[in-house]
Amino acid sequence: MASEPQLLLQKAWLGGKDGCLGALAEARAWALREVWREGGKSDYGMLVFVCARVTKVGGGNPSPTAVNGFFDRVDEDADWFPGKHNQEKRGPKPILYGAKRQAVAKSAMATKARGHEPTYVRAVADCPAATLNPNTGKPVTKKRIYDVFREDCFDDGAEHPWTHTARYSKTALTKPAMEKREVFARHVQSWGHTGLWFHNRVVWTDLCNSILARTENKASSQALARKGPRGWSSKGCELFSCNLKGKKEDIKQNSWDCIKIWWTPMLMRGKLHVEVFDEGFPGECPEGAQRLVARVRSAVNCRFQGEATKPDHVMVDRGRGFYAIATGKITAHFKDALREHGLKNMMGEDASVQPGQMQEVMLHETAVAWIRHRLAQTTPAQAWLETRPEYEARLKRIVADINANLNVEGLCHGLPKRLEKLIASGGGRLSE
Repeated sequence: MASEPQLLLQKAWLGGKDGCLGALAEARAWALREVWREGGKSDYGMLVFVCARVTKVGGGNPSPTAVNGFFDRVDEDADWFPGKHNQEKRGPKPILYGAKRQAVAKSAMATKARGHEPTYVRAVADCPAATLNPNTGKPVTKKRIYDVFREDCFDDGAEHPWTHTARYSKTALTKPAMEKREVFARHVQSWGHTGLWFHNRVVWTDLCNSILARTENKASSQALARKGPRGWSSKGCELFSCNLKGKKEDIKQNSWDCIKIWWTPMLMRGKLHVEVFDEGFPGECPEGAQRLVARVRSAVNCRFQGEATKPDHVMVDRGRGFYAIATGKITAHFKDALREHGLKNMMGEDASVQPGQMQEVMLHETAVAWIRHRLAQTTPAQAWLETRPEYEARLKRIVADINANLNVEGLCHGLPKRLEKLIASGGGRLSE
C-alpha cells in the first residue's frame, strides 16, 4: 500500500476537478506544444494534435478551445507550473463561450456565405449581446472574436478552420524618407519648446473624412477593402471570390452609393474636440483649410472664454489645402485665414522640411486613430441606413468617451519624447 506522501503526490499529479486537465495532463499538453514548435511547424493543427494525446480528469479528451485557453493562461503567467490552481477554484468564465460563441461563429459564416467579408466590426454589429463584455460595458476585443473565427469557422468542411492568410507585405520606409524624418525631428527640437509649451499653446488639427455607404453592397465592399492584407479563409479555398481582397478605392472615393462627411479633430490642452462640416464643404483644398481655421478659432474662443492666454499656434500635416505640394510653401488661403483669426502656423510659411510620412509622430494622428478605432467598434449593423446627423452624434459620443477614458492629457505633452525616439531610430518608424 502506498505511503501517505506517495498518495499526496499521486493526488497532486492525477487529481483535480472532473472534466478538467490534471497536473500530469497539463504538463503533457505543454510538452507536446514545445515539441511541436521545436519542429519548426506553424500552429495550424497543433490544438487537435494535443487534444488527442491528453485526457481530462474522469476521462475523455479536451476540446481545442479548452486547450487553447490553457495555453493562454500558461503564456500569461510567468510563474506557471503544472497543476497550478488545479481547477479546484475556477476563475470567471470567458465572455465568449457556449451559445454566445456559437452565435458569433454562425453569424460570421453566414456573412461570408452572403458574399460579405466577416470582420470584427460586423461581428460586433450583428451580435451585440453575444459580444458585449458585461464587466466593461463595451464589446470584447478583436482577439476574442478572431479566436472564434480561427477555431469555430470554416469554408468547406470543419477539418479546415479559417486562418488569417497574408495577402501582401507592408513596405518599409526608404532611406531618404528616414533621413527626412530625422531632419524634421531635429528641426522641431531646435525650437526649444517643452512638452508643457506644446500642451498649452498648440492646436493639433487636420482635415479628415469618412465615406458612408448608402447600400448594403457598398458596405460589404468597404469591409473587404478595409481588410486589405489578410482575410479569413480555409485551406484550399484561398482563390474563392469571397476570399479575395477588395478595392481600396471603395473607402477612399465618393460615388453615387455613398456620401463623404468631412470632419476635423482638434487636440489642445489635454482635450480632444471634433467638428463636423456641412454637406457643401469643399474638402482638402485651400478653401477647405480656410474654413477649418475659422472653426479652430471658434472652438478656442468657446472653450477658453475669459482666459488671458489661449492656444494660438496651429500644427497640421503637409496636406494640399495647407501647403503647395511641390514646394511646401503655405497657401494664400491658409495664410490669410490664420492672420484674420489671430493664429500662427507652427511651420511658418515654409513647411518643406516637414515630410509627408509622419503619421505615428504627429499627435493628432494618434487621436484620429483612436477615433477611427471606436468608429469601427460602434458601426451599426445596417450601416447604410445611418444618417448624417446620426453619424455626427456618434462621432461626438466617441470623442467624449476618449476624453473620459484615454490619456489625452499625456498625449498633448508627448511631442518632445516622440522626437527623441525618432532621432534615436534614425528616422525609422516608432514602435508606439
